[in-house]
Amino acid sequence: MVHYILKNNGVSMITRFRIFIGFLCLLLSVQLMAAERNYELRVQNITKNITGVDVTHALAINGSIPAPTLRFKLGDEAVIKVINETNEPTTLHWHGLLVPWKQDGPQFANTLIIEPGKTHTFRFPIIHTGTYWYHSHTELQEQRGLYGAIVIEEDTPKYQVDHDYVFVMSDWTNEKPLQVLANLKKDGDYYKYKKDFLPSILGAIRQGAIWDYIKGEWTRMGPMDLSDVGYDAFLINGQIKSMLKNVKHGEKIRFRVINASASTYFYFNIGNLREFKVVSKDGVDVQPVKVNELLIGVAETYDVIFEMPHQMKMFEAKATAQDITGSASLMFGMGDMEMVPMKMKPTPYGMGDMDHGGGHGDDDGPGDGDDDGPGDGDDDGPGDGDDDGPGDGHDHMDMKRDVENKMEDELMMFGGDDDHQMPMPKTKRLNYKMLKSETPTDFDKNLIRAQVIELELSGDMERYNWYINGKPFSEDKYINIRENEVITFKFVNKTMMHHPMHLHGHFFRVLMGQGKFAPKFHTVDVAPMKTVTIEFHANEPGIWFLHCHNLYHMKMGMARLVKYEGIQQTPDLMKDEAKWGPQMTHDDDAFWRGEASLYSNTAKLEFGMNAGRYQFDMELEVDEYDIDNFEAEVMFKRYINRFLSVGAGAVVEDQKVYAVLTAAYNLPGNVEMEGYIRHDGKAVVRLTKILPITERINLDLTPEFSFKDDFKWSFDSELYYNYNERVSFGVNYRRDEDGDDSVGFGIKIKF
Repeated sequence: MVHYILKNNGVSMITRFRIFIGFLCLLLSVQLMAAERNYELRVQNITKNITGVDVTHALAINGSIPAPTLRFKLGDEAVIKVINETNEPTTLHWHGLLVPWKQDGPQFANTLIIEPGKTHTFRFPIIHTGTYWYHSHTELQEQRGLYGAIVIEEDTPKYQVDHDYVFVMSDWTNEKPLQVLANLKKDGDYYKYKKDFLPSILGAIRQGAIWDYIKGEWTRMGPMDLSDVGYDAFLINGQIKSMLKNVKHGEKIRFRVINASASTYFYFNIGNLREFKVVSKDGVDVQPVKVNELLIGVAETYDVIFEMPHQMKMFEAKATAQDITGSASLMFGMGDMEMVPMKMKPTPYGMGDMDHGGGHGDDDGPGDGDDDGPGDGDDDGPGDGDDDGPGDGHDHMDMKRDVENKMEDELMMFGGDDDHQMPMPKTKRLNYKMLKSETPTDFDKNLIRAQVIELELSGDMERYNWYINGKPFSEDKYINIRENEVITFKFVNKTMMHHPMHLHGHFFRVLMGQGKFAPKFHTVDVAPMKTVTIEFHANEPGIWFLHCHNLYHMKMGMARLVKYEGIQQTPDLMKDEAKWGPQMTHDDDAFWRGEASLYSNTAKLEFGMNAGRYQFDMELEVDEYDIDNFEAEVMFKRYINRFLSVGAGAVVEDQKVYAVLTAAYNLPGNVEMEGYIRHDGKAVVRLTKILPITERINLDLTPEFSFKDDFKWSFDSELYYNYNERVSFGVNYRRDEDGDDSVGFGIKIKF
């Protein structure tokens, strides 16, 4: 219209001038609305000491862990210059932000690697508000410190608060993350001693859960597990303990809570189960709901508002690891301290009432947030935050100096000894079913609805492989979809672990009975043995990552690329992947393990290589330390699924070498059955069962049966005490095919 008027010769000069001025003002206003917001982020190697140990492999952005908070306004143009000052490649992903496909960040999928010494500039418009975060999407760098918050503010805040505080939770290990992964590949339960999470038969009996234990063994699911890694610390904004000063009674605080951990779910509580108001999930506003606890999955964000009571109070805001192996605390306010009650240590013997369900999933259960009871946060009473009591009207500023000194003294004490805290009563925990969008989120009925895509989440904890629909990422990379259709994913969790599933480039509706007010997330917790259904409008053509945000699960296979029809990887990305891909860690990489057993009656050396579906095992044994009794097995296997493997190899018996075909199957009851047939016709079947009698004492039973000209059997057993994850002491009893018995004492060492 403007273009037409300017070309019309019948318009007066004054009118033309006014139109010209108006056009300039329009351009200026557009430019102001789309103001550039520039950041320069330098990725650096640093030495970080959090637990008294210098960690020289840490990574930081601008010298900081977590990285600096990036703040934007709606309508800004983000211009982020990333300078890689390390000697390794890196990338950054803007978690939850809707950005153009090529600005998203993951290596090879849509963004070029930022090579050592090189710079890459991301540029994208800010088209929505909320709380988000950013992190490396290369290797395991996120675990080493490459993560930070993103806050996109509204021009006119919906909620008036006195303090707006970013609350970034994370986990910290002094080990190199690649070593952590190698340990998990040796044994998925490698960190059970560090976490003091040791299921046993006697423990199940003591807790009245023996039938749950037996059921877990019979179904081959094993015990419940809330975490893989034994961490050295948990952090809030990079610190184990910290303080937020100058918060007065009666004021409101907005906590922008971000779970930026690599693999830890956190409980979030304030004081003695004080209520707070949840106003946003994953950056999207929801109808406010009052609760007193959040269970926050990896990569989720929540905005909560807490109103300080009209009392002189100091409160602890606490992030507690879901497996109750540690926590981090932030203190705020002034006055007498109110701490978060201690949580009970979870049980590994079933879903029960020990917080395993996580409050999310497809069914109601304990802790689902719907039940009213003592401590549920609904009852008004002493300490509920709403009542005025002695001291409410005092002007605490007159005592500011004394109170701040007390805060410093108390900070040295709080959270240091959970044994002195009262156990936590039943909480009113947020459940996804409690969340409703502020406005309808249902899609246009004229949109085509694609077939429901079921995504089964499964894994092999012993060999530490993780699958979607029975395959790791290396075997099945793509989920193909069409533009402008409504896509439905049905996540079916077949494991005993939580999986936080994140879809890049989209928000999706979580279908849990809220109808047209279904909330929109970018990350959803799929709890153990639960099903969660999501749907989204396929309106962002590209190739987008979908993955479990447990960093180690993603790395070992639980990931896919959601690929729009007609979209192809660009030549520059293909070239980049060909150059850098072989240097990255893959789910089919080989990880080795070894074990040496030195008993007075026998010596054995075992060596194995785990490479995705492929396994190499070698066992060398000398009975009675007589070289004439030397035996060996060398096997190459391919796992068809978690339970079945087949392969070939060779055995040495009676100083002869035999070629063999082998197969192994995990029977109900977690009994490992392995057999082979030699080229001379002899068949051998071996059964192995490990019985954890107590937390530290195991009994291994291994009967073996052979068939050729006649039937023979032998028996091997070990009763041993696990000193730690690497060293055991015990006794060995053996009976050979000729009926000779022997007993020996010794040591086992894993390496």
